Amino acid sequence: MKKDKDKDKDKEMDMDYLSIEGLNVVYSQNGQLTNALKDVQLSLPSGQIGAIIGPSGCGKSTLLSVVAGLNKNYQGQVLLKGASPRASNEVALILQEYGLLPWKTVHDNVKLGLQFRGVSNTEAEQRTEGMLKQLGLLQLLKRFPIQLSGGQRQRVAIARSLVLNPELLLMDEPFSSLDALTREEMQDLVLNVWQETGLTILIITHNIEEAVFLGHKIFVMSSCPGTISQEINNPLAGDYEARGKMEFLEVCNSLRLSLRGRGEACR
Repeated sequence: MKKDKDKDKDKEMDMDYLSIEGLNVVYSQNGQLTNALKDVQLSLPSGQIGAIIGPSGCGKSTLLSVVAGLNKNYQGQVLLKGASPRASNEVALILQEYGLLPWKTVHDNVKLGLQFRGVSNTEAEQRTEGMLKQLGLLQLLKRFPIQLSGGQRQRVAIARSLVLNPELLLMDEPFSSLDALTREEMQDLVLNVWQETGLTILIITHNIEEAVFLGHKIFVMSSCPGTISQEINNPLAGDYEARGKMEFLEVCNSLRLSLRGRGEACR
């Protein structure tokens, strides 16, 4: 019986959680139609981390908004576990600017999503306290966002998402405003979260080293209209010692060369 359960678990891990085929997004700007995404093909297995990297304005955030179920104006097929994207309890989105409410404390920001979902106050308090403890935020629970450093704010944003127990975590350039050392700390935190939860994670980044450190699959996007121009299976993902390895530098240099000369993004 145990072997059967293990086989089922392995089978689930091998399945694509996210599958995109022929995705096209067109939007109107100043009375003109602009192709934001063109024929995007992408798949991400359950329990893996995918990293999307590409030039500014290539449609990375547009792609994430479609996956999150926020943008329904598209053509093509986008599936999460075989179903169309929709606002659900399975997906959590972390934005570049954290999205914290400045008038609420750390505790109340983390608890907010549970309240919106109608979770009982007792359970919400237990889950909030547990998540604050897990991410080392208990000592900050009464502070407001303005009293926090950038890294602390991002940690709160991650806590607010994880307390909802999502299956898919979407991250839109979450560490772009952080200094280099804090950024690496947050990358380590994401890796810790993935190891503990087995979440499927899709992260957008401009940072090549970040993509190589975190992404089991690295998707390189072309200039606008954005499409996936290259897909890399990355065996270095999840290795805390990877940053100092020659193989890591070689993959980073290869990606850097791949991204050069792609021209200006559409405006």
